[in-house]
Amino acid sequence: AVLWFFTKSAYAGFLCFISGTLIDADHILEYAIHHRSKGFSFEKICRACDETSRQEGELMFPKIYLFLHSWEVAILGWIASVYCNNAYLLAAVIGYTAHLMLDALQNCAYPHSYFIIWRLIKNFNTRDLLSK
Repeated sequence: AVLWFFTKSAYAGFLCFISGTLIDADHILEYAIHHRSKGFSFEKICRACDETSRQEGELMFPKIYLFLHSWEVAILGWIASVYCNNAYLLAAVIGYTAHLMLDALQNCAYPHSYFIIWRLIKNFNTRDLLSK
């Protein structure tokens, strides 16, 4: 609604929504990396996404990659949107960044765990990336 107020563009609103949603496609890749032999179902992937953000008990994944959940990608998107001066790119970056911010507030990961560089330093080890 706020984006519509500033842009008067349904397409910009759509891009904001889609970019904020498609970022979660990396959860499907994460599931495939760790559980490719268990078969795919929407229910299994949703359960795995939910359990990924928990630290207690047996971990669903020993490592967390989630390459699209990255502040580096958001920063590059913001730089590109300023450089290109494109309202549609800006709308997509707003949706992407909003998703990251909400995830960072909701999930039990340390805030710096949303940096790929930090995850790489920690060898993507789940126990090192999730707070207690």
